[in-house]
Order: sequence, then C-alpha cells, then structure tokens
Amino acid sequence: MVAIALAAFLASAAFAPMGLWYLAIIGYSLLFRKIAKGEREIWYLFLFGLIYNAIVLQWSGKFVGALPWLLLALLQALFYIPVGYVAKKFTNIWWTIFTLLLTEEVRANFPFGGFGWTRIAFSQVESPALPIVSYGGVLALSALTLMIAALLTRVSVKNLIKLVLILIFVAVIPANPQGSGSVKLLAVQGNTPSVGLDFNSRAKAVFDLHRDATYRFAKEKYDAIVWPENAIDIDPNDYPEVSADIRDLTGKLQTPLVAGVVLDQNGSPANASVMYDISGDPVSTYIKRGLTPFGEYMPLRTIAEFVSPYAKSVSDFQAGTTLQTHKIASSAIGPIICYEIIKDKLVTEMARNSAALIVQTNSATFAGTAESRQQLAITRIRSVENSRDILSVSTIGISAFIDNNGRVVSQTAENLQTHLTGSLELNRHNTLANQLGNWAPILVSVLIAFFALSSNRKRRYL
Repeated sequence: MVAIALAAFLASAAFAPMGLWYLAIIGYSLLFRKIAKGEREIWYLFLFGLIYNAIVLQWSGKFVGALPWLLLALLQALFYIPVGYVAKKFTNIWWTIFTLLLTEEVRANFPFGGFGWTRIAFSQVESPALPIVSYGGVLALSALTLMIAALLTRVSVKNLIKLVLILIFVAVIPANPQGSGSVKLLAVQGNTPSVGLDFNSRAKAVFDLHRDATYRFAKEKYDAIVWPENAIDIDPNDYPEVSADIRDLTGKLQTPLVAGVVLDQNGSPANASVMYDISGDPVSTYIKRGLTPFGEYMPLRTIAEFVSPYAKSVSDFQAGTTLQTHKIASSAIGPIICYEIIKDKLVTEMARNSAALIVQTNSATFAGTAESRQQLAITRIRSVENSRDILSVSTIGISAFIDNNGRVVSQTAENLQTHLTGSLELNRHNTLANQLGNWAPILVSVLIAFFALSSNRKRRYL
C-alpha cells in the first residue's frame, strides 16, 4: 500500500502547485510495477485513483468542506476499478493502458456531463511531448505518457531503444504555424470584494471594481477591453445604472467591451459573455453551454443539500444552446467560459469558428488554492491542441496571454487588481486534432487496442 500511495502522490505532483510533469511518468511506472506482481490489482487501482484525485482536487473543498471534496475524489476513483479488473484478467500491460485511457475518456463525459480535470495529459503542459496534442488531442498525450511509464518498468536494451525512438519522434513534431494579423486587447483583472462562495454577496460590487480598474488602466487604444466571468454580477437590463455605466465607459474610451455577465433568462440566471459596442449596446451574446455541475446547477439536489448546506444556495443556471463568437476588429474571437475549458467538444467547436480564443473565468470561489494554476495549464494545452492564441482573464487571477504553442507571453499574480495589455495573433490553421474532433480519441484508442491485440507477450511489461 505504501508503494501505491507513493505512486499516486508522484502522479498528482505533476499537477500544480508542484507541476513537475515527469513525476507522472515515475508515478505510473511505479503503479505498473506494483500491479505486475499479480495481486490485489482492483484494490490497488481504486486506492491509487482515490489518493491521486484527492490530492489534485484538494482545492474543491476549501470553502464547502471536506465531505464534498472526498466524495468527488471517491466518484473519480470508482472509474479505476475496471482498470484493476482488466489488469487482473489480462497479463498484457497494453490492455491496462487501454482501459486507463478508456476510463479517462468516460469520466470526462459521464456522469453529469463528465469531469475530466485530472486527465493525465493536463499534468503534462511542460512536457516536451506537448505538441502531440495538435495531432491526437488530449488522449494522445495521456497515451504517450503511459507508454513511457510502462517502458520504464523494466530495464532492457529493447526498451531503451523504444524510449530513444519516442524521444526522436517527439523532437520532430513541428510547432504550430504562426498566424497573420492580430487584435490588441486590454484584460482587466478587477478583483472581488471578498473570496469564497459569497464573492458577489453585495450587488454590483464586482462590477464597480472592474469599471474603476478599467478607467485606471486604460492608457492606450485597444481593439477591445475584456472582463472576466461574473465581472458584471447583475443583469444590466434590470439595473439602468449599470447600463448607463457601460455606455459611459465604452463611449469615453471609444472601445468595445467583452464582459462576463450574469443575465436573467425568464427567471433563471444565465452565465454569459456579452460584447458591447462603443455605444454600450450589446451586439453579441454567448451563453455558457457547459454548466458546472454542483456549481451552476444541482444534480441530485436532495442528496447534495444533505451532504453540504451550501448546496441550497446554488441556483440552477440556464444553459446556452448555440455557439456564438464576438467580432473584434472584424475578426471572430471565440469566448469560452471557465469550466468549458475541460470540455473537448466545446473548445474544438469554438476554435473552428474563430481565429483566437478568450477564456473568461472566475477563480474567487477557489482563492488561495492550486485551481487557477491547474486551469491555466489546461488552457495552455488547449492552445496547442487547436493552434489558437488565448487570453485567459480571471477576476482575481491568474490572467494570461498564451500563444498557439502553449507559451505564456505574460501573466498576472493572484488576488490583486491589475491588468494585462497584449495581442492575440489571428490563426485559421486547424490542427489535425481539431479537424478530427471526436474521432481523435477514438483513433488513439483503436491504436492502443491494436498494440494490445498484436502483442503476444504474457508478461506485464512492455
């Protein structure tokens, strides 16, 4: 059990706050080595999944308590049980790798729309193998990480040759091409009056902070000003003074505003990205399609309210149904709202229809944790996967400009009022992963299954 706990800790340490990508390889190699002994595989995989997810997702319990956090880790750990069963029944390690990848895809989509935050690839943003996501998507990077881990379970000349071939393969993967043209943006990180679940308990307070910060930081001419998710925390249609302030701001600065807005949709709140022109009129509105379960709507409400009293304060948001981009300086810029960044299909669709992306997020509910840094890593991976420059703007940080090869051009510190000025390069190159869409993980899975079927090894190593 000590070896399993150590393996889980090492794999989790590849995520922020430590962010040492190579520890995932060591962790999974240790896991494979342990289950190769052919004993208690189901229990070991479950225990690994529980410890691994509990460590990575520790931020989820800061303001709601330990029980919801542990239940989330437990739910994720259940998906490792089939992996243990396969490891027990099949001595060929390829089948263990295949099942790990398959369950990773399943839990990214099920239940409640899935929760893929702890996918192996999302810990590999600093790995030299990162460019592979532009060809095979997130699952390809997870697969390559597991393959290297499996090769390290047994020292041999043959495995050394395989590792060298993988390194050569990784080295020759080309970077994403540069685009042409750009849009200049001012990203305003206006901060919040408080952190935690009641960050917006005082109506209009978050809006006032972002409005005042914009006047303070706007020193140049921009193609647009960008505010984060929930920056306008009340519906301007219901508050004439807010609408008037928006008109004053866009008019005085002669600059469009793209802001995260909480709208009232027939009595239900909607999480939206709204673009206001220089007259202060809304010209395009994207309503978040990938809602956060237990954060923006409450599945199993009765049970959830029993587990945590905070569940009673969660209103069920109305999900959007259509894709909508914002036109900035005549270019389509795609908005992604917070949690949507972990949804493969939503990101791919938005990237296909835009030349750059804006991620609007609110990290105030997880202030002082690794959540913001983990989300930034995921965003960087998405930039490579889709060959799109991304501006990620947060209420309290981290905000960042990211190029289409995942490099952070500039970023802010957390928990302060600040801003970033930068340009997003416009790119219409669609990567192979983007073109394949949902077929990318299917093809990766088929390839791994082919390796398993074609291998006649009975031992538990590569």
